[in-house]
Amino acid sequence: MSTIEKLNKRKVPVVKIDKSLERLREKNLFPEKLAKANEVIARVGLPKK
Repeated sequence: MSTIEKLNKRKVPVVKIDKSLERLREKNLFPEKLAKANEVIARVGLPKK
């Protein structure tokens, strides 16, 4: 069986994580959108499960 066929039959997806993205973990890239989202959540609340 070829490698591509093996990958297609796997139940777990194959994902490669780019380690260079770690430098962005603590940064807030969209402060305006975050502020608006927090405002909406405070006003409306989170949906019930």
